[in-house]
Amino acid sequence: IVLPDVYYVLGEIYYEDNKLQKAIENWEISQSQSPKDAILSKITKARKELKVDEKLSNKISCNFVLKYDQDDAYSSELVLHTLVNAYNTLAYDFGWYENSEFTVILYSNEDFTDILNVPSWAAAIYDGKIRIPFQYASMNIDELESIIRHELTHALIHRMAGNSVPAWIHEGIAQYKDGVDDTAVKEVLRQAIASNSLIPISYLKSGFVSFKEDKTKVQIAYAESLSFIEYLIDNYGFYTIIDMLNNFNNYSSIDELFTSVYRIDLTQLESGWIEQLKLEYS
Repeated sequence: IVLPDVYYVLGEIYYEDNKLQKAIENWEISQSQSPKDAILSKITKARKELKVDEKLSNKISCNFVLKYDQDDAYSSELVLHTLVNAYNTLAYDFGWYENSEFTVILYSNEDFTDILNVPSWAAAIYDGKIRIPFQYASMNIDELESIIRHELTHALIHRMAGNSVPAWIHEGIAQYKDGVDDTAVKEVLRQAIASNSLIPISYLKSGFVSFKEDKTKVQIAYAESLSFIEYLIDNYGFYTIIDMLNNFNNYSSIDELFTSVYRIDLTQLESGWIEQLKLEYS
């Protein structure tokens, strides 16, 4: 007898390898033996992906498998070139020298929304694969490069530290590396401090899609994430971020990890950061 968890794990492995049909088959067996809503959601999503995937072409270059519609051949070349350049820079910055392959998918806007069920403010997404709607693949090169740096940073964090990294760390580092001007972020922080509406970092562990269409909370969550990561880098150096990611799974809690890396606990770091924000924006 094979336990349902074994079929679930096999489904995960096949899914990561982009073998969608085999992933679905194994998840269906797991679901038939031990029904769970989470597995059913994975099956539903994978079926939608498979339907789209069958229409897509592949390009392979260096560390990437790019899946795209043949009608978007020009955009696919631009995206692939941008991916390779961004990866070379980010891998060096993070000290990441393992041979890694990343799947990147260009979607129509309709397929992007249908398959991923993401809020309207999501420009792209990383969920084990980098997914970019076509509207962003065809935009000006600076914006495209920022989106790719952002999502590729998420992918590298995942490879370095696994699945349990809090959203504020993910989003803070990704914004730090995407190179987008932070003028809007500063205004969001100023308003949040004035209205006493900062969100405790401990509330920002899960992905910000949980805020759905509450754009004010989304903006504050992203702004805080970037600001706190910048505070850590400015005061302790970017090498501590790399140290944190490399050792993320060596500690039983994030508090132990931060105490080891920064020599003070996360609560004290957060308090110091908030004090600095109030001095800067009050």
